[in-house]
Order: sequence, then structure tokens, then C-alpha cells
Amino acid sequence: MNIYIYTFGCKVNQVESEHLIGRAAENGLNIVKEAGKADAVIINSCAVTERAVNKMLSLLRKIKKDRPGVFALVTGCAADLLSEKLKESGTDIVVTNAGKKDAVEYLLEKKDFYRSIDTRTVLDIGYTPMKSRTRAFVKIQDGCDSFCSYCIIPMLRGKPVSKPENDVVSEVARLVAEGHKEIVPVGIHIGKYGQDCGSSLASLLEKLIAVEGDFRIRLTSVELNELDEKLEELFHSDKICRHLHIPLQSGSTEILKKMNRHYTAEEYIEKVSAFKQKINGLTVGADVITGFPGESEDHFDNCINTICSSGVDFLHVFQYSDREGTAASTMPDKVKGAVKKARAEKLRILGEELKSKAADKCIGKTFRVLAQKGGGITDNYFDVEMPEKSVPNRFYTIKITGRSDNCVLYGEEDG
Repeated sequence: MNIYIYTFGCKVNQVESEHLIGRAAENGLNIVKEAGKADAVIINSCAVTERAVNKMLSLLRKIKKDRPGVFALVTGCAADLLSEKLKESGTDIVVTNAGKKDAVEYLLEKKDFYRSIDTRTVLDIGYTPMKSRTRAFVKIQDGCDSFCSYCIIPMLRGKPVSKPENDVVSEVARLVAEGHKEIVPVGIHIGKYGQDCGSSLASLLEKLIAVEGDFRIRLTSVELNELDEKLEELFHSDKICRHLHIPLQSGSTEILKKMNRHYTAEEYIEKVSAFKQKINGLTVGADVITGFPGESEDHFDNCINTICSSGVDFLHVFQYSDREGTAASTMPDKVKGAVKKARAEKLRILGEELKSKAADKCIGKTFRVLAQKGGGITDNYFDVEMPEKSVPNRFYTIKITGRSDNCVLYGEEDG
């Protein structure tokens, strides 16, 4: 049987899809690179926004319309959120997050799995080969209990669970031995790593830094109130990439409170600025949601000010969308779509300006760049145009001499 896997959403979904590729091979199935050659498709879905759900449903309907005989299995967050609608849209098998790791077996058995994620007590996805990627994602954590008022993920991913430290260290050591040069620990909320097993993210990173080999570790998203002195110390290691994603969501303290975010705009500015001052060359990315219920022009102006004052270099902009079942979905004073769109566009333009300024600061400096197919990446998260004869999955020392209009760096090999 030929299988094609569609992956929507976060890095956690990406590593889980890699796990399914491995499970398919174990069951004698063939993973194809073209959907048109598949006998069955697995859609690993996302439900963090209404747009993500609609995009997945549109794909599902197109698949069933163009090729009615293709067997379709949908797993991931949308499977937990709207299993009935998936069936109405032509899904043959629905597998909720609690059964995702065994989705290939449910496909072979032609059997649905509807168990709630609340039944999970441990993180049971083990070693996952990363044959299709230069950078290896390692799932260290799942779930979240922060309950931000706009976010449905805690209801779909369950409470935080962590992979034991020793298991993570063994997995990373194996991936490094297999030749991976960049390790990316991923989770729904990695800052909560270890709270269920007496550990912490900093403790885990300390052990990963000690793994032998020529590789580096790239952190994903860490919340503001999870940045501490221990984490800051670890960023001085050559093995930790000088880039950190610190979600902002809003630059207005009043809106942050309504979002159930546990910091103020002033605290964000102070802490992010301090972190950047202590770690030379660190770049910071941030998520921001515009159009949250009750967001006024003054709130939006405050958001712009917070972004500019904190030193954010990369901006990921989202327009607020109601997610049924969240506290924010019942809040009054919804912002009109046209206003959300206009504000989002202003933020995207600002994001381009901030990224350009950060790219300009790289010119004249020397970076250790990891070559990938079609280019390379610096530790501080800039794409690099690589020398013609560069080999993927190798480090090169590049002196940056300029950048393109879309902030791709270029330069000369140094030594």
C-alpha cells in the first residue's frame, strides 16, 4: 500500500509525522512523495486557528472529489475538535491525538479511535528517525495547562507530560551519531518540560550540552516567565543557538490580562531587553495576535511600542479568530475583520523592518552556518546563500558581506 502524509501546523506535528513514516515502514507500507500515487492518505491536522481547520477541510474534500477511491485518515487536533464534521466531509478514519502514534495500525485495521487525550499520563512516543530532515526534531514534551483565553490547545493536547531526561539524552546521542548537526527539542509548551517528573528544561539542556559530538541545539518557544538565570547561563554555550522565540501575543497590559497571560507589557520589554544584552548576538522572535476582543487603537499603539522597545527581531503575526469553547470566544466587543486585517498588515510591515535591521547587524560578522538543501542557516536564525560546492549537513564558517532584499545573508567562506 502506498501512503502519503500531509502535515499541518507546528513542529510537534512534524516530528509526529516522521514517527508515522517510521511506523509505516515497519508495517511494510511504502511512503510516496507524490499524493497522486497514494492508495491512502494520512492528514496530521492542526486546529489552532479557524484558518488551519478550513485549509485542512478544503484539502480533504478535494482529495475525495478528485480521487474517490483514496482512503483518508485524519488525526491531530482537528480530529479531537470536530470528528463528526470530518466524517461528513469524507474522512474514512478519525484518530484523536491520544491514538496518533498508532495511526498507521488504525489505518490498516480500518478502525476509528476516539479516546480523549485526558486519558494519557506519559509521553509515549519514543525514538523518531529523521531521515527526511537535516535538522532533527526531538519531541520532549506535550500538552499545556496555561489556558490562555484565546487558545483551544489545552483541550486538544491535554495536560503537560514529559519524556524522561535519560530517554531524551539517549535519543539525541543517537541522532548525533547518525550525523545530524542541529537538534531541535520540540513540544507544545517546552518551558513546562519536567514539571511532571521532577526535572526542568534547563536541567535537560545541561545534559544535552554534555552529549559528545559536533552539533548544536536550537530552542523553539519559551515563555517570558520561564526565562531565568540558569537558562541564560546555558545560552553562553557554543552548543546553544543564539535565537529564542518569546511569545508576546499583545503589547497592551490590559489585553494581556484578558488573554490570561501572566506578565505585563513593561515586564516583557524589561526581560527581553535584558536577555539580549546579556547574550551577545541573540535574536528574538515573537508571536503577536491582533484584533483580540476589545482591542482599541490605543491598545494597538501600545503593542507597536512594546515590540519596538523590547528588541524583537522576528515577528509572527496572527489575526484573532474565535475558537469555540475558549473564554475569549464569549467576550464582547469583537473587532471587525477589516480592522484586524489592516492592523495585521501594519504589524507585518513592522516585522519586515525589524528583520532587516537585525540582518544588517550580521554584515561584517562571521558565523558558523549549517548547510542545508538550497542554502544554510545561522545559529541566530538567518537564511544564508551558500557557496556553490557546499555539502548539506556540514558546518561552514562564513563571513557575511551583504544581504538580499528579503534578508537572505551572503558572504565568503572564511578559512
